[in-house]
Amino acid sequence: MAKELFDINGQQTGFSLNTDLSPYDMPPTFFTSANNVRFVDKKASTILGNTRVFGTALDTPYWVTSWTQGSTPLWIYGGATSLNKITGATHADVTRSSGAYTTIAGTTKNWQGGVLGGVLVVNNSLDVPQSFTQGGSLFTDLPDWPSTLRCEVIVPFRNHLVALNLTDSGTAKPFTVRWSDAIPSGASTNGADTWNSASTASESGEATIGGTKGRILNALPLGNELIVYKEDSIHSLSYVGGTFTFNLREKFKNTGLFSRDAVVDLGNGKHVFMSTNDVVVTNGNSLTSIIDDKVKTFLFSQIDSTYYYKTFLVNNRIQNEVWICYPRTGATDGLPNTALVWNYRDNTWATRDLPSVNYIGVGLVDPELTNTWAAATDTWQNSTVAWSQQAYNPAVDSLLMCYPANSAANSRFFLADSSTTFDGETFVTTLERVGLHSGRTDSIKYISKIYPRISGTGYVKISVGAELEPYAGVTYADPVEFNIGVDSKIDCRVRGRYIAIKFEHDTDTSFNLSGYAIESEVVSDR
Repeated sequence: MAKELFDINGQQTGFSLNTDLSPYDMPPTFFTSANNVRFVDKKASTILGNTRVFGTALDTPYWVTSWTQGSTPLWIYGGATSLNKITGATHADVTRSSGAYTTIAGTTKNWQGGVLGGVLVVNNSLDVPQSFTQGGSLFTDLPDWPSTLRCEVIVPFRNHLVALNLTDSGTAKPFTVRWSDAIPSGASTNGADTWNSASTASESGEATIGGTKGRILNALPLGNELIVYKEDSIHSLSYVGGTFTFNLREKFKNTGLFSRDAVVDLGNGKHVFMSTNDVVVTNGNSLTSIIDDKVKTFLFSQIDSTYYYKTFLVNNRIQNEVWICYPRTGATDGLPNTALVWNYRDNTWATRDLPSVNYIGVGLVDPELTNTWAAATDTWQNSTVAWSQQAYNPAVDSLLMCYPANSAANSRFFLADSSTTFDGETFVTTLERVGLHSGRTDSIKYISKIYPRISGTGYVKISVGAELEPYAGVTYADPVEFNIGVDSKIDCRVRGRYIAIKFEHDTDTSFNLSGYAIESEVVSDR
């Protein structure tokens, strides 16, 4: 019979990862495996890696945030027992003068916080929350905070601080919310009654969010509301003033938050959050699954059941991506080592490796700290930018990874999406699709050639395989190197009813796959 070309064109509907649908029945532009790749502009492309920045941390970095004090941009990071700042590339301990904090090493706790009127407020849930004012040189215990009160989370909202999931004098109150009096801009307190809910002169108050047995995990502003996430329901606080200060309302039943940091603000009036069985976008009024029939089963089967609470989300705005960062089963120290990535502009999914991080902060990283001749790790040939082009956007935040290494002395920070390697180590990009059949499932085909449409530099290893029956297991022929810009095809000799193809790239160069064609010939009807 005559040879035929089965063309798979990403420019028509775009490529993406799909692990939930049957590979023998879903469209050919879905890949069944896609790691260290991103799908942008209807092409499959290698990701960027990470570069070490800021030298060695003073303490194991568990959490990091960006903050501006006066006109000086700072990074603040929380260690096991300390708080520290980075000015330029200089580290300094800014722990309170009374001494170290209760260690979070070996616990389920981590730092968190936010900015209220220019004041940075952070919390580890084990000690009194901390505040750093515009004129301060060290953190201090949050003024007028009740000495026996602790909270899992403290969140700035409007001109108040809202503390959630309390422990009061040793008694757990996991369903309780407590808010402060209105606090003037630039201050961290409004006097002795700031947290006195019994005072009629204060807007401070307290409420219990009952109705379900789930604990309060986090809260995040959304428009004029503070969305409060429990483990099994979602509620809101809205400012009404007067006697009640805030109005508490239930938003959604039977869905809640997977872990404390598994929610992120998209910046467009929507949150993305991970529940116990879904990944959802909400505008505060409705819930929409973004993962159903795509990669839901894959995600929830991957996460380590012991360290699930370390799962967190981060918004990579410059790439229009939300990273769901989680520890795979068996991850070293239970640290997140994988990200499932959703591109919210193109609605695509992929995965990428992470360097076992505690947390990823969002803020501006000065490119002069990494883009010097001495710091350069790429060759001219391997560079991902053109002459005089800067991959840094001063108006868009970067991602800063907290990497604990194997000891505090080796702890460091990585700037994500900043090179073609993982801190000098090459990584493997993999694209795989099984179950292709060009519409003919009744015949055995002989595959003789693959015509990839790839731009970039270096080479890609292409493996072709086949199965006689669905789920029988793919048998691959040896991989063949495709030299980008030189070769137009690879030759192969594969027979089967269902075709599989795998692209692998393991050098510090980049490539873009826009499509490929498979040359085949029917050789048998049985």
